[in-house]
Amino acid sequence: MSIRVDGIRKTFGGFAALDDISLNVPQGELVGLLGPSGSGKTTLLRIIAGLEKPDRGRVLFNERDVTTLDVRRRKVGFVFQQYALFRHLTVADNVAFGLRMLPRGERPGRDAVRARVRELLELVQMDTMAGRYPAQLSGGQKQRVALARALALEPEVLLLDEPFGALDAKVRKELRRWLRHLHEQISVTSIFVTHDQEEAMEVSDQVVVMSQGHIEQIGSPLTVYEQPASRFVFDFLGHINALEGLYDGAVWQSGEARLRLDTHGACPDGALTLYLRPHEATLAKAPVEHAHLPVKLAARSVFGGTVTLELEPRGWGAGVLEVELDRDTWAALAPGRDETLYLLPRSLQTVTCDGDLGPRVAPA
Repeated sequence: MSIRVDGIRKTFGGFAALDDISLNVPQGELVGLLGPSGSGKTTLLRIIAGLEKPDRGRVLFNERDVTTLDVRRRKVGFVFQQYALFRHLTVADNVAFGLRMLPRGERPGRDAVRARVRELLELVQMDTMAGRYPAQLSGGQKQRVALARALALEPEVLLLDEPFGALDAKVRKELRRWLRHLHEQISVTSIFVTHDQEEAMEVSDQVVVMSQGHIEQIGSPLTVYEQPASRFVFDFLGHINALEGLYDGAVWQSGEARLRLDTHGACPDGALTLYLRPHEATLAKAPVEHAHLPVKLAARSVFGGTVTLELEPRGWGAGVLEVELDRDTWAALAPGRDETLYLLPRSLQTVTCDGDLGPRVAPA
């Protein structure tokens, strides 16, 4: 089922939670609503589900207007962050609950209910725990049960509100991969809410980046990361180093730091901020002709094959910088204590004095 949101506005008192939101979700896609707290993503999800009514605008399923349709008639499965399982019911009975609450004429027989529950528990890899109670389950297991329950009534749309937000990092990563695989199996049009950038980028077919009740950008994970539509999107999708200085049309400078840049006339002379992602730079023991950015190692941490470095600029105005190197590069560098190193950016995002994104450039 396709979903179209057309000009949705929703206010709470004098606060506009959503302002003129329009969105198309094609049949069978898995879409992530990504944004900070208060951006409006959960409100949008609840309006699509029918749990909230918009002040203005429409929600359409397969081009049928369902804006005023009761939530029970929308064929929507909803998964809550806190699972919302019934503590007094077993895993199997939790999954069967919706089926047993159907009107008498629509309710399947006992054997059909048992078969459907068994099928769903196998799908979410919980078939060996059918007789357990929620208190006997881990957080990840509870979320699998909640998802099975949402799928029991064969919804045409699946909505998930921060489904992994209450779980620890390792379990979240495992369940992200599992959800991606599950979606490929069931092909139900799905929308999930998250404030976790890595989660949205790993799981989604399309990412909808939201801020203060507006949509900042819609695109594939690669598109929103490589071609951000606004300064907010670039800033929100992972850590950045902001280098502030002055540009004369050829050279960017801040104190003792210098970079030779060709912005092809896109950036006028004057104040120019450069955004540098931690993985888009390396370090050397000597400056090069086009880049002189002296730094000092302040701290380092190692996780897997990545070494994350905190660097203090020497003689120029940036705050502490973060750079990521692979272990082999770090081992080859082997800097001495208090040794001056030189930051070598490979790619930089320009931000003009009026706050707009300029071109991406490489020092040369």
